[in-house]
Amino acid sequence: MRLKPLIVDKYIFKEIARPYLAGVLVIGIVMLSNFLYEVADLIIMQEAPVGEVARLLLYQMPEIFVQSFPMAVLFAVMAGLGRLTRENEFFAIRMGGFSIYRLVVPLIIFGLLVTAGTYVINEQVVPWSNHQARNIIRRLALQDVMPQVRENVFFEGPDDKVFYVDSYNESDLTLESVVIFDQARGNGFPEVITAQKGEVMGSDWLLTDGHFHSYTSEGRLEMASDFREMRIELEDDIERFLARQRTPAEMSRQELRQEIQLFQRSGIDVTRLLVDYHMKLALPFTAFIFILVGTPLSLGNRESRALSLALTVIIIFTYYVLVSFSRSLGRAGAFPPLVAAWLPNGFFLVLGVMLIIWQNQLFSVINRVLNRLF
Repeated sequence: MRLKPLIVDKYIFKEIARPYLAGVLVIGIVMLSNFLYEVADLIIMQEAPVGEVARLLLYQMPEIFVQSFPMAVLFAVMAGLGRLTRENEFFAIRMGGFSIYRLVVPLIIFGLLVTAGTYVINEQVVPWSNHQARNIIRRLALQDVMPQVRENVFFEGPDDKVFYVDSYNESDLTLESVVIFDQARGNGFPEVITAQKGEVMGSDWLLTDGHFHSYTSEGRLEMASDFREMRIELEDDIERFLARQRTPAEMSRQELRQEIQLFQRSGIDVTRLLVDYHMKLALPFTAFIFILVGTPLSLGNRESRALSLALTVIIIFTYYVLVSFSRSLGRAGAFPPLVAAWLPNGFFLVLGVMLIIWQNQLFSVINRVLNRLF
């Protein structure tokens, strides 16, 4: 009896869809827990509000779940096809006229769909969400850098400045009786700025009706002057400052390409950026690569689920170790950026194709033996 290809394709899709969704959920939760561990000190030390922590986790989720897609694909293939093999369903499908090459077709389609979805999300959603998440972390980290206005106490600010404010009105952001000690000169005596009034304007303070005093290294008054207005630049406005900061993880492939072209025109070495640029296309194909490697290994595993899980972990570990080494060698200039980005995929692609060919030859031998016996 010859099986209908469409029925078999649907059956295989169903067989790997459920473990795939379960894999995305479990791996995503594990990776989210690992992210929480990484930022725990920052959250605790900075006493971040609960709302900020919740927003941070929400913004981090797209990248976390996208990273889980390829691993979940491999887990689904090893679990789903492994069950078909252990319960001899794959052998029955083979006897129904299916070659291993035809069996791989729905799996390849599944892998390409996951690859396409990963690429689209990586380009359209992940850069924006990463930027928002990292801005929260940067904002928390900058809390110790940006001076927080406090009354009747000396407090430190950036650039070796010490501030004193007699009173601060939070409703209209006005200051009364301001004293600033600027120790940047390093001669033992700070420059002293005093002002009757001031106004907080973003990260700048606009002081009015004030005096400026500068001292020699012996402590003698060197210069004294009055001013009507003086603007103290403490730091760029936080929101504008954070908006300008973007790592490659916070840019789409097109945005990163524009940065590369700009740097190239300026004569700046862009090797590291080129590696990241090419990897933004190479890494989404991990799901497709894992299909090619996982399929023949799962079909050859008749032992247990534990072995399938062990093979899954080994493949994922080996692949990402190779990615890490290849990326580092590319950034160091040992490999061209394009080669460094695609080398792990190329290695596992060749390995997967060889395993599929070997598995098909093995089943052909088994079929010939069975035909002679029966």
